Amino acid sequence: MNRERSRIIGAMSPTPSRRRSGVLVILAVTLVAILGVATWGLIDSRREAREIAVADLALRTTAQARTVESALATLRGDLLFLAQSPTITRAAEMLIDDDPFRQRQGRLDVEGTLYLFAESHAAIERLVLLGRDGTELLGIGRRQDRPVFLGADDLENLENDDALAATVRSVWPLGRRVGAGTLLAWIAPARLLDTAVPAGSATLTLTTEPLAAPTAERSAGTVTVRQPVERADWTPPIHWTLARRENESELLGSYDVLARRFRTTLLLDFVLLSGAFGLAVFAYRHARRADRAEAENRHQERVRELERQVQHADRLASVGRLAAGIAHEINNPLEGMANYLALLRDDLREGRAEEAEPLVDRVQEGLDRTAGIVRQVLSFADPGRSPREPVDLADVLDRTVSFVRRNPEFRHLELALETSRPLALEGNSTTLGQLFLNLVLNACHAQPESGRVDVRAALENGGALAIVSVEDRGPGLTDEVKRRLFEPFHSTRGSTGLGLAICHGIVEDHGGTIRGENRADGGARFTVELPLGGTK
Repeated sequence: MNRERSRIIGAMSPTPSRRRSGVLVILAVTLVAILGVATWGLIDSRREAREIAVADLALRTTAQARTVESALATLRGDLLFLAQSPTITRAAEMLIDDDPFRQRQGRLDVEGTLYLFAESHAAIERLVLLGRDGTELLGIGRRQDRPVFLGADDLENLENDDALAATVRSVWPLGRRVGAGTLLAWIAPARLLDTAVPAGSATLTLTTEPLAAPTAERSAGTVTVRQPVERADWTPPIHWTLARRENESELLGSYDVLARRFRTTLLLDFVLLSGAFGLAVFAYRHARRADRAEAENRHQERVRELERQVQHADRLASVGRLAAGIAHEINNPLEGMANYLALLRDDLREGRAEEAEPLVDRVQEGLDRTAGIVRQVLSFADPGRSPREPVDLADVLDRTVSFVRRNPEFRHLELALETSRPLALEGNSTTLGQLFLNLVLNACHAQPESGRVDVRAALENGGALAIVSVEDRGPGLTDEVKRRLFEPFHSTRGSTGLGLAICHGIVEDHGGTIRGENRADGGARFTVELPLGGTK
């Protein structure tokens, strides 16, 4: 009895509670310390990130300055090669030659050389060729970024040319002999920068101001880095400045993204640790949550079983819809054969054997069409293409219209056929007959009282494309019908809705297209385009 009492008292002792409280306090203090250290780390890391970004910007600007210097070196070599080329070194002699023919030919050679050089070097603003006495012999400049030759007035007013205000002039003696002439070249730093560093022209500027040493400064949320660009082998020597200006927010963009993620992580850690305190209080709910999870698993299992049953029912329904579609397609020729048999019976009873003989061919045609439909259905078991043979589309349309015209159900309608011959293509005559029979029957059913069905066939696209249209004078197609025109199992007459879907498949199998639209005078028009060269 005493031991039981001691056990109960020990269980009710506040020592475990105080121990748990102490652990919670330690965790809370640790959490606050982590948050404080992390916050200080964020502040300090931003300062370091700014310094690293500025240093990286200075390094990239230095590399781009060296790129500009390399471009200047390349341009110097090209100018030196140009100044020492035979055509340019002999320019003074050729341009003042006493022989007009040699003078003209020489001028053409010099102008062509200068033009090609200026066209291939976008940084060249002006090129002027001086004679031995310093007179301007020939010059080339730019207008709308294209090289143009300078006139005499332009050569005399070079010092007052506004286009040369932002350029730098360099002097290149012609040939290796002193006094052979001079080539003056004006370089546009802005275009040189676009050529050397095309990707950085938005933030880079190249000026002709000299710079003693690289600099980096911050002001108004921007960072500006300047690097000297120098080439002592030019005449006169080049001492330029390459400046790059970036927004500080863009430089620190990646850091800010990481900082936001880090702050989010800290916040989530704080939330998770806070949740740990709540878990200690709500531990008793664990069993109930487990029961709920088990019940949910049983429910999900029942749902999956029902889904399997629904899928099985869908497959059975698909088989039923397929059977209904087959019956729908076979029913059309069967109805026609029944009509022909009735007419044949009447002719035989009245002894009109000659009139009965064509009806036998029509019945045979219906049987062939039915057999073709069955073969088409059986082709689903074999994914190979339907057999192809030369087919005269005009004959197919003629047989189809004649087949429908003899149907007593449509005696109130006028069927007209307009075709051009020949309309030969590689295809399947049975499926093509099924295609146009469905379209003509639909046009007839759209006019229950009276009306007219026009079937037209013509060649287009230089005789490479056959266009067949079937028009009626019915109520036309509504917007809802046009949106779902070729969808299977969609019908406005209570049928299975497979006719137009099968038509669409037959047209695609023959590499063509089909579309339905409303006529301007009322009624609907279905247009089939088939390539005469065969399937695609």
